[in-house]
Amino acid sequence: MAQRFLIWIIFVTTVFVSGWPGALLAADVVPDARREELRDKIRDCLAHYYRRPEDAARRTPWGLMHWALAYGVDAEVTVRGHRRNAIGWLCWNGSCRGRRLLRLYEGRLEVKLGTGLQGHRGQFLAMLAQCRVRPEYTLKVNDHEFTVADVIEFEKQECVRGNDLSFKLLGLSHYLDSESTWEAKDGKSWSILRLIEEELAQPVVYDSACGGTHRLMGLSYAVRRRSAQGHPFKGNWQSAQTYVRDFQEYAFEFQNPDGSFSTNWFQARGAEQNISRRMQTTGHILEWLIFSLPPEALSQPRMTRSVEYLTKLLLDNRNEQWEIGPKGHTLHALAIYDEKVFGSTPGNRGNMFARGIRTSSKAHFPQ
Repeated sequence: MAQRFLIWIIFVTTVFVSGWPGALLAADVVPDARREELRDKIRDCLAHYYRRPEDAARRTPWGLMHWALAYGVDAEVTVRGHRRNAIGWLCWNGSCRGRRLLRLYEGRLEVKLGTGLQGHRGQFLAMLAQCRVRPEYTLKVNDHEFTVADVIEFEKQECVRGNDLSFKLLGLSHYLDSESTWEAKDGKSWSILRLIEEELAQPVVYDSACGGTHRLMGLSYAVRRRSAQGHPFKGNWQSAQTYVRDFQEYAFEFQNPDGSFSTNWFQARGAEQNISRRMQTTGHILEWLIFSLPPEALSQPRMTRSVEYLTKLLLDNRNEQWEIGPKGHTLHALAIYDEKVFGSTPGNRGNMFARGIRTSSKAHFPQ
């Protein structure tokens, strides 16, 4: 309650100082010439890292999931010197640093949880959702074939009150109608709304993965999907929508003059000089903002400053041995910004980067 009150005080103060609706949607936009320059820098940055794919012998399934998140269906991984589609490698249960993500249990598909595997329940499904992998896409374990739909069913069955449900909410919101209900394996009734209620009852700022950005991403995904499905916002659906909007403004209150976001996440202002910490916090927060803000907000100066900052950080330190988790989320932030603002198309990035060009054509799903 105290956390929500603090967010509300900051939000109201901003409105009175800046004027409504300037608190969220400022009128200023970046000039076209600067936008084109930013587009080219983003694509140069994405191309640089894309041309240096991760090695399945060095990365665990957890690490490879983050690499796949960065470039979506275009992501590639090297396997004994050959390039393979990263999502395909994970879905066909390829070995990642000697470990495999999927297993059979009594004839059913299970996604393993633990160090180097899924760090959170539903993380694999959330990655597939953000990469927009179709529910009929094939998975293989030994000689058994499954589909993404089986992963969806597994995550539905594994819903347990009190667990971290952020990634489950994101993945199930993508693949199910927001009015969906189901029964978990313990006989308890669940729904997308109940997942939201469980998440709203948890602290976003404190004791939450990556400063609360994953919980905010899950709530934002659910809100966006419900809006796209044309269902009304009442009760806790409306609470979730308001909560996301309040936290968007809250994040900008802690934005640093150089465009980076607080190295203390949502707890306080912070501008540590450690570049890995700056990449981690700004990358996660920007990724969530790019996804959750309306399109007209993405070209405003306070957003472009952050995108410019992050792009420059990655290019200026291109030889840095970044941790794979933060690197994956940061590159994903730039990739979805390029898609939403400049029109790049998932499925075509590999060809675009390989040819060294900055244009896009019809998307396809690489096998």
